[in-house]
Amino acid sequence: MADKKKAVQEAIAAGSTEIAQLKSTAAALREALEQARIDRDKAVQDAVVTANHEIVQLRSAASALRDALELERQDKERSVQAAVRAAHDEIQQLKATVSTLRDQLEATRAAS
Repeated sequence: MADKKKAVQEAIAAGSTEIAQLKSTAAALREALEQARIDRDKAVQDAVVTANHEIVQLRSAASALRDALELERQDKERSVQAAVRAAHDEIQQLKATVSTLRDQLEATRAAS
């Protein structure tokens, strides 16, 4: 009977050891799972911060490009207006010259 009692006690001790090991393994797995969740949440947060930073930079670049494009458009418009004015002035000068030359030609013909 002592052998039977000893075998039962050894089985109980082995079962208790296995239960303790399983509890330890479960706790370690819980901790690993929690750490994995924390790491995943941090990675997501870092990705969101990076994406938001990139969005801000892209919006800033788009705004700067829009501004530069508007300035270029205004410069082009001023250049076109200046060219039109210069052409108009030249046309007026040429008309005045033609008129003066016509008057001189008519005066010369009339004097002859």
